[in-house]
Amino acid sequence: MMPKSYLVFKWAVYSLATAGFFALQYLVLGHVRVLGLTPLLYPVLPAVAASFEGLRRGSVFALAVGVVCDLLLPGPFEGFYTLGFTAAALLAALIAENLLAPGFLCGFAVSALSLAVTALLRLGAQALSGGGYLGLMARMALVEALITLPAVVLVVPVYRLIHQRCASDY
Repeated sequence: MMPKSYLVFKWAVYSLATAGFFALQYLVLGHVRVLGLTPLLYPVLPAVAASFEGLRRGSVFALAVGVVCDLLLPGPFEGFYTLGFTAAALLAALIAENLLAPGFLCGFAVSALSLAVTALLRLGAQALSGGGYLGLMARMALVEALITLPAVVLVVPVYRLIHQRCASDY
């Protein structure tokens, strides 16, 4: 069992790194346009963290990141990011624990999965609201995922370093 001060420090470092990635999204990636779309780094963050931290801790982190995104970003329905990120983190942790070792390959896989989960939720919300253009939205989600996945090379090393340093320092 880890002392509470250790846990607070570890998750404070994760929070600072995540805030840095939020700033990267807002200040840099938000201004990059590929076929009229911008990379969306937010779904990648909880998925990669869950691949390193496991089912319980990763899901709680995804829940927190989802709540922050729901408060800051528009979504198709209230709680969209919380629901999507938590579901993606659960799947990401299961993949990391049972199929792939946490690292770059696992990071790409769980990031693609997280982007797919959020895209499917968005498509489902659009379909339930009676809106059309589902094929166009699906193509846009695919392009968004393809332009977002290269950013995984920035996220994985940072979260891996936090996971390793915080685990070995105590």
